[in-house]
Amino acid sequence: MKFRIFFFSLLLAFQNPLHAQTREPSLTVNEVIAKIKQNVKPQWVTTRTDTILIGNAFDAVTGIATCMFADMNILKRAVAAHCNLIITHEPIFYNATDSIPDFMKTDQVLKDKVAFIKENKLTLFRFHDNAHRNHPDQILQGLADELKWKIVSTSPWILEVKKETLASLVDSVKKHFKVEGIRVIGNPDLEISRIGLVPGLAPTLQMHIGVLQRDDVDVILVGEAREWEDYVYTEDAVMQGKKKAAIFIGHLKSEEPGAKYCADWMKTFIPGTNIVFLKNVNYWWTPK
Repeated sequence: MKFRIFFFSLLLAFQNPLHAQTREPSLTVNEVIAKIKQNVKPQWVTTRTDTILIGNAFDAVTGIATCMFADMNILKRAVAAHCNLIITHEPIFYNATDSIPDFMKTDQVLKDKVAFIKENKLTLFRFHDNAHRNHPDQILQGLADELKWKIVSTSPWILEVKKETLASLVDSVKKHFKVEGIRVIGNPDLEISRIGLVPGLAPTLQMHIGVLQRDDVDVILVGEAREWEDYVYTEDAVMQGKKKAAIFIGHLKSEEPGAKYCADWMKTFIPGTNIVFLKNVNYWWTPK
């Protein structure tokens, strides 16, 4: 009996190291990024934007969090979720290039944010240009999936709904995204069946006004725009009797579904790693 106990103890002692040896090691940040680059279709394009913004490329990844804006709330929740690699769609240092201007170099808000990132050994990678260049465009596809409307075109992105009034459509969009302060231009009774998607901040007039010009588009669903562009154009069209409209839901809400799409996409080629999507909270409140 004693011999049997000794034998099984010895067997377990040998088995445990074997299990430890066969267990796959954690990927490094660089290895995760390499996998992302390999899976962007048709190919990864090197840009100034899509890069590590802060952190260590050689750290072992304990978990991956995707988000739209890497604010303090997201950083804290990533730590709680044991994710040390955060893939963000938008900048983290308050400007488009993530470079720090001289007047911000002593800013305490920025210093405290950087300190938190370093103390918790987080690495932040921005995935923007290639997320849009991917096939399909992750941000547009994520928004289309979120809305669950029929896709009739992806160049530009146009979705179709069963004919309803602009007022009814806006009400459903507001309830779905749970956002205050949606802005709308157009006749509330206008019948809508085709919606052009213009999420985020479209960099060219053709990407938003050009979509609304189309005969097969009744309304554009916009993230944000300069008010002298989409706003004035749509109002002029309405005043001229044209059946056009625009809905503005904000940059965050319009592109955030793409960050969720990104997390689901990565799970297809980075198995065995904790990958989560972290949703930003609404920043503002609207007085009643």
